[in-house]
Amino acid sequence: MNKLLETIKNEDIIALFRHVNPDGDALGSQYGIAQYIKDNYPEKTVFIMGKRNDELDFFPHDETEVSDEALKDAYAIVLDSATKVRIDGAYIHTKGLLNIDHHPTEQPYGDQYVVDPKRSSTCEIVAELLLEGDIVSEVCAAYLLSGILSDTVRFSIENTLPDTLRVAANLMEKGANISKLSRIFFNKKYEKFNYERIFAKDVEFEDGLASLIISNEKRQELNLSDREAKEYASVMYDVKEFQINVIFVESDDGGYIGSLRSKEITVNDIAAKYHGGGHRLAAGFKACDKFEVNDMKKELLARIKESK
Repeated sequence: MNKLLETIKNEDIIALFRHVNPDGDALGSQYGIAQYIKDNYPEKTVFIMGKRNDELDFFPHDETEVSDEALKDAYAIVLDSATKVRIDGAYIHTKGLLNIDHHPTEQPYGDQYVVDPKRSSTCEIVAELLLEGDIVSEVCAAYLLSGILSDTVRFSIENTLPDTLRVAANLMEKGANISKLSRIFFNKKYEKFNYERIFAKDVEFEDGLASLIISNEKRQELNLSDREAKEYASVMYDVKEFQINVIFVESDDGGYIGSLRSKEITVNDIAAKYHGGGHRLAAGFKACDKFEVNDMKKELLARIKESK
């Protein structure tokens, strides 16, 4: 059964949720479904839930303020959120919950769920489901392809499978412009280019591990939030000798948020030890202090050594 199409068909009020601090995949799947409903079921009510703090102007900024009373009559579709605690919004007040996701999890949540960790993105799953239904407009297709592009880093990650490319091709046939979307999501501003040059000088490299620590003081000097600073992990991408790269960004409370990227070595189990998790080769975490920062670096170096 196509649980997504069945939910859309059977429910008159639908609340679309995704994780906090949304990325292209979370927003692409959320707005892709919203557009599909608008195109095919204009009489239905759709709530787009969550707060935005991003600069992704490709997606509309039309999130909905909804009362708890109104949500009681809505059916929730939660997108791209591995756990309940990461859902942005009052999902507990809805009449039911369909969870659609691609993050690894031992026990999916929800009254219904479509969770496949082998898929490249939540947008890939959603697109495949919606393409079995009625009209997938050019706008809907563009939203969905944007999420696939951004989460696969333009089809370069391990989970890019033949089905990923087939779904992308189907969305292009619906009118999604892949070259335009690539420019929107991957062209950088000159300011970011300059910041990358600054941070690249601070990258440390040892035995296959590249690491970057961005202090609170440095962030404030450049007027960056901790999450904005974390995006500069990109300065360590695509370097042949960097088997694993890790970024630690000091937050206002003195703790650290960060992310791990690896070419072939599993890292998500290490991230899980530090209040995080994610995919095998890409994961996020939170380190409580500099001691945990050093401990994680030691574990990553040991993992690289084991792999040899």
